[in-house]
Amino acid sequence: MCTAKRITRTALFTALFICIAQIPAFATDTQIGEVIAMAGTVIAEQPNGTSRQLELNQPIITQDTIATGTKSSIEILFKDESVYSQGPDSRISLDNFVYSTNVSASKLLFKMGEGTFRYVTGQIVKTNPDAFALQTPTTTIGIRGTEVFAIVTPDKEEIGNTKLSKKHTMTVGDKALNIPRTSVNVNPQTGAVSDPTPVSQETINKIVKAAPMTSLGELGNPGPKKDLERKVQSFKQQIERNKESLDGLSNKPDYEKLHRIKVQKTNQETTEKDRDSGGNSGDLGGGEGGGDGGGGGGH
Repeated sequence: MCTAKRITRTALFTALFICIAQIPAFATDTQIGEVIAMAGTVIAEQPNGTSRQLELNQPIITQDTIATGTKSSIEILFKDESVYSQGPDSRISLDNFVYSTNVSASKLLFKMGEGTFRYVTGQIVKTNPDAFALQTPTTTIGIRGTEVFAIVTPDKEEIGNTKLSKKHTMTVGDKALNIPRTSVNVNPQTGAVSDPTPVSQETINKIVKAAPMTSLGELGNPGPKKDLERKVQSFKQQIERNKESLDGLSNKPDYEKLHRIKVQKTNQETTEKDRDSGGNSGDLGGGEGGGDGGGGGGH
């Protein structure tokens, strides 16, 4: 009898140990966002050296460093409704993210390495803009309601916006960018920041192609069937999120969001055709977005 009890107890503890071992390493950590679109291979690394390969709908946790491979990209929806997109061969450290009902406690600090980056501001910028900072290897970006981008190389950093909300601004070092679709160049050796100049359509197209946002209805690059299937699922989920946010609205219709849903449905159908045919039924390098639509909820 005693032996049977020991065996039962041992089996119970063994089963419990196996269950605990199968829980993902990030399950007990703080989730700050979720992968809402991706292509290729994307890795999340923690300061303790652990890493995991990301997939659609997986959580992003505090202090993750996100690294994209060649021909890879990722789009993340954060808890404050901000949206972040990262292009190929790029790296960013999500050093600090706190979103709280206590406005003064909310804060964000992301540090960019080399690569192409886009960020559509959310509630943290809306309620506590001074607590928000994006950093490149050379300078700090301050934002008050905008869609920001950065292209970081060893020789130059181009930082600007593709959309700027009314009565809002962004700063790069000691320069203020008060006009939509303007950017500055930063010298990585000296830290000198140029005067703002208009962003060319060629640059915007390059950014959208490298780091597309399904939240803005953008298609991005074509890819293998697995990436096309991910994109289809991303569009479906974005459409449902937009529809849910429209439910129960008693005031005038949100025409911008309705237009975005229409674009997302069109591009979902385009992607489904590419997935099913194995061909390229449309130019996936552009699509809607690039400053023409919103992303997070903080504009």
